[in-house]
Amino acid sequence: MRYKQWIAIGLSLLVLSGCSSKPTVSLEDATEVALDDSDTTVEEAKDLDAKEKDGEYVIRFGAGNGEYTYKIGMDGIIKDRSFGKVEAQPEEQAQPSEAPKQDQKETETPQETTPSNVVDKQIAIDNALANAGLAQSDVSDLSCKLNSAKTEYTVVFQFGDTKNHITLNAHSGEVISSIIE
Repeated sequence: MRYKQWIAIGLSLLVLSGCSSKPTVSLEDATEVALDDSDTTVEEAKDLDAKEKDGEYVIRFGAGNGEYTYKIGMDGIIKDRSFGKVEAQPEEQAQPSEAPKQDQKETETPQETTPSNVVDKQIAIDNALANAGLAQSDVSDLSCKLNSAKTEYTVVFQFGDTKNHITLNAHSGEVISSIIE
């Protein structure tokens, strides 16, 4: 009888010693989490850069017409994500010398409506939806407003039965807060 108790205790200790209080994922696993979250394959990702920094994984890559940056904890949980659209610059450089004059005329109009140091309204919307893991087609009652100080965007949308309020830094496009009602 005593022998069976010692075997049971020994097996229990063996099982428990295999359990870690802090689950960790590899850099490859964290990269896969970021790619899955952004709905991007390894083949579609451009300039993929993944590294461990300050006890978390930082993954950066380009996809489509933008660039993603993810911060993922050692436990595999996404701590922060951001997305920014990238302008197509190589085509502009290939244009003849009169192209810069045309570019100046084109940029004058947007500057009149949106301050030059503020990200585009659509970028704010895209970043807010990416933070929620949603596409614009998934939501309804979508609105985006720049505050009077021109420091924050507030993006509000309905997803199913929940109303989401996401505040973003107007200069960087990064999510500051996310409230779900």
